[in-house]
Amino acid sequence: MKKGFERLIYILSGISVLFLLIVLAFKINVMLNNKEQDEAIRQTEHYLAENYHDINYEIQNISSSTDFKHYGYFEHEVTVQNIDTNETFIVYYDKKMNRMEDSIIIEKQEKYIELEIKPKIEKYITENFGDTRHIYISYDVAVGKPMVVVTFEKGHKDITQTDFDTFITYLKETIGLKHANVIVDYWTRDLSFNIEF
Repeated sequence: MKKGFERLIYILSGISVLFLLIVLAFKINVMLNNKEQDEAIRQTEHYLAENYHDINYEIQNISSSTDFKHYGYFEHEVTVQNIDTNETFIVYYDKKMNRMEDSIIIEKQEKYIELEIKPKIEKYITENFGDTRHIYISYDVAVGKPMVVVTFEKGHKDITQTDFDTFITYLKETIGLKHANVIVDYWTRDLSFNIEF
């Protein structure tokens, strides 16, 4: 009976120690998360002072979720409200790109590519290469530059390296794309060209 009681005390002591370790780990995690959130707010305030010094803003929320649209690689996003216009946007430190980003600039890039760049590229491809299976042009947030993907049908006439190089020169010099990721390939064929600049 005495051995059973001692064993019960050992078990209860072990459970108590385990419970205390879990509580301690949780508290340490909360402290570290709060420190990271404070740093995210500090970075955001600095970024806003440098890039949006003419707006009155209020920090609305800080989150570690990436639910908001499709923005890059980050741990904490800060939701900011422009007090004058009542519009909100997000600011975050993109770990992959090693820089601060905000949804206003990203959405401007997306709109610019959709309205200005995409029609010019589609026209060039149709005039110089003919019909395609698919043309995909968008701002790739993950790499911070436009992505251009052109896919030709299986039976389409082969384009040459010279054709591809001329297309890249058109993108850089005529359209003025300073950076892009460009892929040209053929549907169900092992022929492709790609470049990142």
